[in-house]
Amino acid sequence: MRLTELTDRQRAVLDYLVKFAIVRKRSPTVREIQRYFRYKSKTSAVSHLDALEEKGFIRRVPGEHHNIEVLAKWTSRSKPPPSVK
Repeated sequence: MRLTELTDRQRAVLDYLVKFAIVRKRSPTVREIQRYFRYKSKTSAVSHLDALEEKGFIRRVPGEHHNIEVLAKWTSRSKPPPSVK
């Protein structure tokens, strides 16, 4: 698992997941990801989560709202989101 395997947007979503978990002590919902990145539908957020899961960076538990677990220890060259509200 290398960060070079990620697109810029996937890396940004992964950064957001990590920062959100640090600040909120839980994972964001798909709706929270959608709102943060200003996607018009949840499908965009889900597609990035699907890609991150396929590449082994996260794991999701079916049937849970806060079901995203970051699996890989990594460092990012991209800047993390400025704030998580």
